[in-house]
Amino acid sequence: MDPSNLHKGGRVSLTRAAAGDAAALFWGEKKVVKIRPATFALLLFTAVVFLVFSVWAPRFATATNMENLMSGFSFVAILAMGQAFTILVRGIDLSIGAIVGLVGMVVFDLALIFHLPGYLILPLALLAGSFAGALNGLLVVYFRLQPFIATLATLAAYRGLTYTISGRQLVPGLTTTAIADPWITRIETYYDVGGWLGLTKWVNMPWIPLSFFLMLLVFAAFQVLLVMTRFGRDIYAVGGNEEAARLAGIRTNLVIMSAYTLAGFAAAVTALIMVARFTTSTEALGTGMELTSIAAAVIGGVSLAGGTGSMFGPILGAFLMGGILIGLTLLGIGQFVQQIITGVILLAAISNDRLLAIRRRPKLEAVTSGPD
Repeated sequence: MDPSNLHKGGRVSLTRAAAGDAAALFWGEKKVVKIRPATFALLLFTAVVFLVFSVWAPRFATATNMENLMSGFSFVAILAMGQAFTILVRGIDLSIGAIVGLVGMVVFDLALIFHLPGYLILPLALLAGSFAGALNGLLVVYFRLQPFIATLATLAAYRGLTYTISGRQLVPGLTTTAIADPWITRIETYYDVGGWLGLTKWVNMPWIPLSFFLMLLVFAAFQVLLVMTRFGRDIYAVGGNEEAARLAGIRTNLVIMSAYTLAGFAAAVTALIMVARFTTSTEALGTGMELTSIAAAVIGGVSLAGGTGSMFGPILGAFLMGGILIGLTLLGIGQFVQQIITGVILLAAISNDRLLAIRRRPKLEAVTSGPD
């Protein structure tokens, strides 16, 4: 069957095959969202890991430790969700950590050099991150560069630009000056939800950071965009088979550019959370976070082959990694051993992703080939 015929009767066959997901995505029908078996297995594994650490490391299951976990890995989950969009369209964003650093320095300069109010800095920061992500998409789509090469180049470019505009370098006296604008610093706020609900009478509940609520807000927005809109279905279709999606009438270039723009937006949100926590920014902010975001997304079931995954998986992946790192630290296991264990987990996730891709291939070929 000619791929151009895939548009007959709608694009649902292409989308379902590309998604490879247990979530039912229908045209003209009510959307039904179900947890994929792989995601459910990851959820169970995460629960087991947390239970084991709760038994072996008594301080693991404390309110303070849960606060540290939420505050320390909520922004990692946000970044992983942004990275997931690029992976879903068979891309990658190696510059996403550099965008975090760039946006952080933009916030630093606007607050301490130009003295702009926070209510202006926040949208400008989001715009800067989104623009950097869109530039990545531009290089991939219109200059036909491989995503790995394009974003590796912009990683260096964005990091160099961060040093160039660094207010810490231009005005050395600002090195020890903290950002005090309440619009920014209040992002690092904790809420006694347990106390409001009256639960602290029976159990010691952690205070929940605003960053965790921001993560939930980003998750809700991204997940609705992914599974309840035409754009989301196009994301899956492009990731499953870009050429077939193009012949089916999908504007593939726009979809890919939008995916990278969303990754830049997620990086900007991450930068705002980190700047609020540190009340400053450095040229090295976000260094290495590109690998962390990729790891969390892949562990969360976002396939490197494209077209498979959701926004819930990267959140699970981020908090699984966070729980393991914190648990190993509480057990007194050294940093180098932690890195080895994290690498083994990532390798297992990639191997599992590869096996699932091989199992899905016959189903996808059956949909896209059909009778001649």
